[in-house]
Amino acid sequence: MTTQTEDTRATQPLTGRIGGKPLHPGAPMGARQHSPVEALALRWWADMRAGEINRSELAPEYDAHLTNHAVKQMSHYLKRYEFGHLPLEAHVIHTRKGETQTFHVVKLHFPRGDAASFLMGFTDEGKITGISLMSMAGD
Repeated sequence: MTTQTEDTRATQPLTGRIGGKPLHPGAPMGARQHSPVEALALRWWADMRAGEINRSELAPEYDAHLTNHAVKQMSHYLKRYEFGHLPLEAHVIHTRKGETQTFHVVKLHFPRGDAASFLMGFTDEGKITGISLMSMAGD
């Protein structure tokens, strides 16, 4: 396994769009540009790995639920079980619209062949109502 840098600023390119260039140095050439939801999933992983969260993106109910202690615990979990590596790509594999929320299932692909699935909820205004790690699959 490779060691990842602890400098979270090194992960910032994951959220941007670079025409014709991969968002991660290990991504295959010609990698597609990520949708806003996919880019958010990539950034969320990097932020959570670092034990950080951008609370301005959260709906008030989720912000109240997601304590700093919970963020710290998730960060510890990702590091403890070696899920702290940066993903290569993200793909929205399912979207469903509810009455007041939109839900997306997003799959992240990692350099070792691992994958993770998230359920992400958003208000109509684009605020995050919840993010749940659904599954991790090792190589």
